[in-house]
Amino acid sequence: MTDINIDHFIADDSDELNTESTRKEANTLPLPKVINERYKIKRVLGVGGMGIVYQVDDLLLKSIGLNNYHMAIKVLNSEASHFTDADLLLVNEYIQSNHLHHPNIVSIQHLAVCNESQRGFLIMPVIKGELLSLLLDSPFENIPIDARLKYAYSLINCIHHCHKRGVIHGDLKPGNILISDSNELFLFDFSISRNLDPEKNKFTINFNQVHAWSGDYAAPEVLQGNAPTIKSDLYSVAILLYKLLLRVHPYQQNEEGPKPRTKEEQKLHHILLQAMRPVPSERQLNFKALLNIFKEMKNHQIDNHTPIMKKVTSIFSKK
Repeated sequence: MTDINIDHFIADDSDELNTESTRKEANTLPLPKVINERYKIKRVLGVGGMGIVYQVDDLLLKSIGLNNYHMAIKVLNSEASHFTDADLLLVNEYIQSNHLHHPNIVSIQHLAVCNESQRGFLIMPVIKGELLSLLLDSPFENIPIDARLKYAYSLINCIHHCHKRGVIHGDLKPGNILISDSNELFLFDFSISRNLDPEKNKFTINFNQVHAWSGDYAAPEVLQGNAPTIKSDLYSVAILLYKLLLRVHPYQQNEEGPKPRTKEEQKLHHILLQAMRPVPSERQLNFKALLNIFKEMKNHQIDNHTPIMKKVTSIFSKK
């Protein structure tokens, strides 16, 4: 994991960092080096379009001799903080995430306010690894197909869990997925997520105000300003699976469209296109079907001598 110069993001002990220059360099709010006399910032873990994540030491846990005092905190950057009620993004993420309990979803332990900056922040565990976006786009990274299938199953599994709990992620993309050093997939960033129960959406920010989603993975109706739905999550997951398993984005090859190389890849191409149709009601696949397909793959219920990609398409063709 690449370290980032932390001094670009943290206010000096004696002088407050200039807001204008901070916006240009890192688009983030200045923070003290020790937040609320408890969380000592060690380094920047990642910078996103709307937030920044730091690794911190929990000085309270460290003082009583606990070994697990390394934590991560997420704050909004200066770009996001200009939105009306911007901290609702963090409140909403905390509330929606608390409906979820899944080993492949990053848990949020606490929501707090920085006494010095009066900005909210989220506290979560540190997970060492790399963003899936970096792994997929790196020309030096060759992820084995069995690992890709494992990631595919984990992703479908945790999204299915979200929907069963009534939570729509709304911003599924490789930049919101972490692959840990132990080769496990973790989904995070529920800041613009929504609940199927309107009563649980009291802290969601105006969806069209933030424009946080990625055009490469967002469904057409979302790009047109409609709120995310289960069908739009399905669309995004299908593109992720396409990129993960076929190693290319379905709509970013050439004007003639994608051309999978093998017969098995061609079958998988047509299967995933069912979930990428422009009209939501025409997307035929569902998460339960996808989960069963990849669960069957994971359990090796086909002849182990069959090539893995052929196994995938063989299982799909039976559904």
